[in-house]
Amino acid sequence: MKRYFLFDSLIESQKSTPLIIAARTLIDFLKIDAIPLKGAKSDLGSEILSLHKIKFHYRNACTISLASKESRDILCIENGSFASLSLTKDALENNDELANIIAGHLKNDGIDLNLDASIVTLEHVLLEDIGLERLQTLIQHPFNQFNIALYLGTSACQARKFTDITASERLIDLLGAKRISFASVYESDGYEILDPSPQLAKKLASDAMLDMFDNAADFVVISDARSFIMFDLYQKDLEKIAHRDIELSILSIAQLMLLAFGIVDKKSTGLEHHRVPVTMI
Repeated sequence: MKRYFLFDSLIESQKSTPLIIAARTLIDFLKIDAIPLKGAKSDLGSEILSLHKIKFHYRNACTISLASKESRDILCIENGSFASLSLTKDALENNDELANIIAGHLKNDGIDLNLDASIVTLEHVLLEDIGLERLQTLIQHPFNQFNIALYLGTSACQARKFTDITASERLIDLLGAKRISFASVYESDGYEILDPSPQLAKKLASDAMLDMFDNAADFVVISDARSFIMFDLYQKDLEKIAHRDIELSILSIAQLMLLAFGIVDKKSTGLEHHRVPVTMI
């Protein structure tokens, strides 16, 4: 099996704790060789790229270089950090001037720029390293009685160049769930404007949530830490803006897989940290 560094230094990691806990539990359960990467820089979010280009690429290049030095690829547990790291790797491989600037910054910290490490998603590892056949044998509780809204958001559009965004769909289909169609699947969750314009940000998130709710979703599966923050932590605010109850549980792919495998302990799945209860267990 391939060797990875687990990238779990998510944006606002204190708010996305459930995603981190669930991913670690799933990785341990499946015996995936993914260890913490000491010295990894936390994800700033790709929205910072246009504001602080050098800072964005420097931090991501530091993480990639450290992983490359140890000959391990980087396993990302959500699309936000995957997009950030992939954007930097792509930019530095195709822009020598930028790569030299970043290399100089890294050299000041005693790090040699090295872009050998591949960057992969958890979904990719589940499909390619574990495989659908083995995953199928582990399912104890299929989701064939549920309608799932798979919300991909804008980060999936950024990641489209670097990976197969249908991977999440294939895993949900494996569990027997019905994926509903809804218009806002790639629309903004509002996070990128949360600081300067919180009301507008929550209005965007509220519109997306109502779209999924009105299309009969039983719960929402997200692929980005930012979407989890907007849809779970701020869901009561979204309800106030919409003047409607929503009450949709939010799950990551890792949490969904753990529940299907019969691992329902709220501590090990991260569900104890959710604001909106997950009622299907």
